[in-house]
Amino acid sequence: MIQEIKARIYNVQEVEQRLLKNGAKITDQTYFIDTYFHQPEGKVLKIVEKKKGAFINIFQAAHGKFQVVKDERIDNIEKLKKELVAQYGIKRIMKGSRKFFQFQNYQIIFNLIDDVGNFIIVTGENPSKEFVEKELGIEKPEYITVSFDEM
Repeated sequence: MIQEIKARIYNVQEVEQRLLKNGAKITDQTYFIDTYFHQPEGKVLKIVEKKKGAFINIFQAAHGKFQVVKDERIDNIEKLKKELVAQYGIKRIMKGSRKFFQFQNYQIIFNLIDDVGNFIIVTGENPSKEFVEKELGIEKPEYITVSFDEM
């Protein structure tokens, strides 16, 4: 199952340069608007709007990581958004930019969230803290074990 591990970073350019030097490839770059809906603790439901369209994401917290339960393109965003607002209510709307890299067997995402901070997300089969620290060279990372809408 696809999982993700997240950490706050302060040296975005340095980590990005290290990734590129070690063979990572940039696969996408986009601005985003994430609309989070109220959910029980440990569960995340959001609509992501970006240049490639709109997507519904559902995540479940598990052992300090998040499991990707659903990541699907949606066609009628306004209809779905109305339904989710009626059912759950909006918890938070966040904006920012993301840059995607492919490195080894992982997708690395730089998630720069307006008024919240800069983060790196490692997505794939069982990403580890060891990978973040040794392969990405991030010293003493501040791991994030809650959804961004909780910050």
